[in-house]
Amino acid sequence: MELLRQGAEAKLFRARFEGKKALLKKRVPKAYRNKELDDRLRSTRTTGEATLLRKARSLGVNTPQVYSVDKAGKEILMEFVEGKRLKDVLTGKNLGLCKQVGEAIALMHENGLIHGDLTTSNVMVKGKELFFIDFGLGKQSKKLEDKAVDLLVFKKTFEATHVELMPRGWEMILEGYLGKGGKKEVLVQMKKVEERARYH
Repeated sequence: MELLRQGAEAKLFRARFEGKKALLKKRVPKAYRNKELDDRLRSTRTTGEATLLRKARSLGVNTPQVYSVDKAGKEILMEFVEGKRLKDVLTGKNLGLCKQVGEAIALMHENGLIHGDLTTSNVMVKGKELFFIDFGLGKQSKKLEDKAVDLLVFKKTFEATHVELMPRGWEMILEGYLGKGGKKEVLVQMKKVEERARYH
């Protein structure tokens, strides 16, 4: 298999599944952790991520289709999404994509799904569709605070990566978020979290 990328948590390999291109995500051991704890964490995060990918997909949010999960091997075999990162294609001429992102985040939040690492690098653009990837830090939660932090992480990375699209791009993300059922209370809480971080 061809190694495509190695991150802090996992290695990504190009693979095949029933004749189709696929992606194998394998969580790597952490030498600094107790082996038993490390095995348990990697196994739990592997199955947890697969669950979140499937749940998001069932809500109508595009994610890679999960083909198989190897709990013992800490591996997920999934669909290979042919496309480009939103980070690399987002411009002032296609800001409608920002609204689509906001709508998808609202769908996830309203159904108790927290992505955990929302960035424009974790959204793929395939044709006119957006695919959300890498739910490795995600979880299921209906807590207002968790939704607010999820959105704030995205705001901070959006500001840092797409400064030339501020503030209109972010405004369109929020427009999509509120228009698809996202709650204003989440935005209020996000501001509170932002202020807490600023003064500590």
